Amino acid sequence: MINRQEYAEKCFNTIMELQGVDEFKTMVQRLRKFQQNKEKYSISDVTLPNYLWIAIRGGGVSTCIKSLTVYLYTAKIMEFTGNVKYFEYKLAYIAPDEFFSELTRLNNTISEIAGHHRYFKGIACINIDEWIHHTNETHFYKFLDYLANNNNRILVILFVHDHNKRIVESIESSLSSHIRFESVWFRFPNAKELIEFIESKYFKQKKFSLTNDAKLLLMDSMEKLINGKHFNGFTTIKQLANDILYSLLTSNINGYEITADMLTGFNKDSAYVKRIKSLAGDNNIIGFGSSNEEYL
Repeated sequence: MINRQEYAEKCFNTIMELQGVDEFKTMVQRLRKFQQNKEKYSISDVTLPNYLWIAIRGGGVSTCIKSLTVYLYTAKIMEFTGNVKYFEYKLAYIAPDEFFSELTRLNNTISEIAGHHRYFKGIACINIDEWIHHTNETHFYKFLDYLANNNNRILVILFVHDHNKRIVESIESSLSSHIRFESVWFRFPNAKELIEFIESKYFKQKKFSLTNDAKLLLMDSMEKLINGKHFNGFTTIKQLANDILYSLLTSNINGYEITADMLTGFNKDSAYVKRIKSLAGDNNIIGFGSSNEEYL
C-alpha cells in the first residue's frame, strides 16, 4: 500500500504535468522547497503567504485548488481540521452604506465547516470578482482585516477572472497593506494547444485521431469560443469533446480517423458554436476532492 509520503510525491508529479499553469507549478515547487528546508533546519513558526490567483473563467482554478489541497495535506505542509479541507466561496459586493452581511456569512460558513473542532484549519478559495473596482472601500478592508486575523489557521487564495494589468495592480496595492500574499497568473492554453489536449485526453484514448483539416476546422471554432464573452474554460472544452464523440457515434462512421467533413456541425459558423458562446457556467463548491481526476 502506498504511504503518505509516496502519495505526496505522486500528487506533486501530477501537478507538474498540468498544462497552462506554469506559475502555479512554480508556486508548488516553492512550497515543496519550503517544507524541505523547514524540516532540515527544524523551523516551525514560519507561515505560508496567502495568494492572489488571476485566471480566466473556467481556467482551472477548481482543479488547481483540489490538487494543491491534496498535496499540502499529504506532504504535511500545513495543518487541516474541520469537516472539509478547503472551500470555494464567492464574496458578493456590498455597498459602503449597507451592512456588510457578506463578512458575517463568510464567518458563519467557516464556523459551520469547523465541525466539532474549535477552529477550521484549511484553505479558503474566495472569488472577489465583484470587488475588483471596489478594493479601496471600507468593507473590503474589513474583509482583509478578517483574513489577517485568521492567517495562522486559514490559507487564503483570492482569485479574479480579469487579466487587466491595471485592475490587478490596484487589487495588489490594496492587499499589500493588510495581508502577506503572492500573485499567481494562470495562462490559459491557446487554440492549438487545446486541440492537442482534446485529441490526447478524449480522442486517442478511444483510438480516434484528427486529420490535419479536422484540426484546422476545430482551431477556428476554438478561437471563436475562447474569444466569446461566456467561454467557460475547460468545462466548455470537455463539453465540446463529448459532443463531438456523441455526434460521431450517432453517424455512419467507418474507422477511427476524424476528418473535417465529419465535423461540419462544429465549424466556427455552426449553430452549435453560436449556442455554446451564449452559455455561461458558474460553480460554487464547498468540499474536498480526494482524487486528481480532473487535471487540465
